[in-house]
Amino acid sequence: MTIDQFIPLSKDRLFNWLKTLSNQLSKGSLIIDVNDENLPILHANSHFLKLTSFKMNELLHQNINIFNGHRTNKTSIEELNLHLKSGVAKKFTILHYMKEGSAFWNSITLHPIRNEDNVIQYILITCEDTTEAELNKMVYKLEHEVYEAIDHEDNLQSILNLITEKIELFYIRDVYCAIHIFNENCEVKSLGTHSLPLPIINELDILEISPNTGLNSNAVYLKDFAEKDQHKALFNYWNLNHVQGSWTKPILTPQNEVSGILTLFNQDATELKQIDINYLNRLALLIQLAIKYAEQKIELSRLAFFDVETNLPNLHHFKSELSELINAGRSGMVAILHPTEFNKVVDLYGRNAGADILRQVADRMQVYFPNGDALISRFSNSLILGKVNESDCFFAYNQHLESLTQMPYKIDGEEIYITLKIGYTIFNQSMTVEQSIHQADIALSNAQKRTGTSYSIYEDNSTKQLTEEMDILNQLAYGLQHEEFEVYLQPKINFQTIEVEGFEALSRWNSSKLGFISPVKYIPIAEQTGKIKAIDLLNFKQILIWLENRMNENKKILPIALNISPDHFYDPDFLENIRNIFYQYNVPPHYIKLEVTESIELVDFKKAKEILNQLRLMGIECSIDDFGIGFSSLSYLPQLPFSEIKIDRSFVSSMNEPGMYAIVQTIIQLAKNIEMRPIAEGIETEEQLAMLQQLGCPAGQGYYFYKPMSISEAEQLLDTQKTADEK
Repeated sequence: MTIDQFIPLSKDRLFNWLKTLSNQLSKGSLIIDVNDENLPILHANSHFLKLTSFKMNELLHQNINIFNGHRTNKTSIEELNLHLKSGVAKKFTILHYMKEGSAFWNSITLHPIRNEDNVIQYILITCEDTTEAELNKMVYKLEHEVYEAIDHEDNLQSILNLITEKIELFYIRDVYCAIHIFNENCEVKSLGTHSLPLPIINELDILEISPNTGLNSNAVYLKDFAEKDQHKALFNYWNLNHVQGSWTKPILTPQNEVSGILTLFNQDATELKQIDINYLNRLALLIQLAIKYAEQKIELSRLAFFDVETNLPNLHHFKSELSELINAGRSGMVAILHPTEFNKVVDLYGRNAGADILRQVADRMQVYFPNGDALISRFSNSLILGKVNESDCFFAYNQHLESLTQMPYKIDGEEIYITLKIGYTIFNQSMTVEQSIHQADIALSNAQKRTGTSYSIYEDNSTKQLTEEMDILNQLAYGLQHEEFEVYLQPKINFQTIEVEGFEALSRWNSSKLGFISPVKYIPIAEQTGKIKAIDLLNFKQILIWLENRMNENKKILPIALNISPDHFYDPDFLENIRNIFYQYNVPPHYIKLEVTESIELVDFKKAKEILNQLRLMGIECSIDDFGIGFSSLSYLPQLPFSEIKIDRSFVSSMNEPGMYAIVQTIIQLAKNIEMRPIAEGIETEEQLAMLQQLGCPAGQGYYFYKPMSISEAEQLLDTQKTADEK
């Protein structure tokens, strides 16, 4: 029999029975008289008295509102009282206070008790202290908000302010919060606060930190301010509540070095409890991770978008900014400026001198574009300029740019004169960023054929290009229908054994009418027309057929990775298509890996996570292709079930530059930190291989090892490797 069922007892006997039941419960309970409009407490069991520190005589005939405090939500109070009066069974979680003033989250359940006429006589309330669970929820919510702020490129200062604001708003105690972050010399480099003005924080005693300070990571350091009148005057001046003391939690790195302190200044004198310690521990860990990821993302963004040698924006930055202008419908001019004497300067004075020349040219360019409305970035041994304009005033720009060479440049205290070669083109909505840069580069090549400072304008050849694209578009359907697309395989090499450990499948098209067509040309058109899905599935089918045939012949097989277009990935039928083809062939799922670009998580993170989890349930692993180009959300990355990160070839090819080397090093370390395997793409030299091995990259692919090969060539390679293994 449940306690809210019909019980045929008189009211007095019913109360005595209910009191006996209450005393037998293993959780706190109260008995409320609903026939009295004041809803008095008639009984509290020992568990409840222990929970609230009240004595029985202090609670009898009191209303349950005796446990409310100034932080108790008014709406929750009204809702609880309404359900008590109406006698409706209900569960609540409400902030209540103990006798000495400590707050706790009380999870209560109302059980209406009826007499033999089915009239409610009492309400039995059962209670549980769920403070720790509720605080954990708050920390989890705060963690989500912090990572969102990091993802939106908020600086560390604003992130720390966000944390202090949320702590003050949602902690069960009345506290002020401050977060001090220190540099390697234990000097304050950032201070997060919400309600407390800086003058107050500077006057309050906080934990003193020095380079030799030894702090216990498990400890909370307490200070009592109750007797310090100067603090009271200070708080009166700022019209703030006084503080009674502080709890300070060190924020330590994994190497046990102090990176900061979290301090809660208490407005009451209640004692520190284990729940508070657990809460501070979780907050300290959250702040430590926030510092780590915020600084890592800021540094990665700086390395990714700025050239280390010149401190100028790099080509990645230029492409990103120009893409935004094109997407906004703007048009204008792109120019590449190359100092003719660049290589001679480098030969005479070193690489730093070459970078210095570019930096000085960029500084002079800023004089002609003082409002910051021009994009100026480093482009290899040149500079690239983007400028919004309604007309193609190349001649007007050239007058400005030619004047850059009229005054000498200083290198190592010596004055030198240079000449410039300049290539111009336009950008607008009809062109991609790559097309604009490519056209400016072609124009630069023409300018370099002339002597002295000279310029060249790209001559439009769009009719020929448009005709070529239309031919490809017209032949796509025919090529798919007659399976003219075939898979080529590029081996992946294990850097320890220098042996093939798997393949990446690449699509190739040898059209019966157009001949061999580069993937660079037909894949964008296939994506625009929606035919990329059919190409992906045809490639997948060919891979499975080949693997199954080799298995049936008892031949060696290795895992194969297949690129999946983002458009296909989000297709509603994607998972069903993969399942339908995969289950037609007897190939173990661990021999298949799907590669997707990192931008898929930014389109629809929730959907991407769902799709990736479904693939993992099928036994198919996934990897992030071309990592670093899109600079994805680092807060989302660990939440997605990827097993592999592929470092884009553009980083690997420029590893001899300090900035690019640092980016590759960061990506490899990031992958290891989140338990993903880094794979390098585009390895073309022994030097690149050596650097990757030194950085701890386990595997990679590139022309240094093998070019993409046909399936028959891959057959021979595997059979040869097997023979060598047997020997």
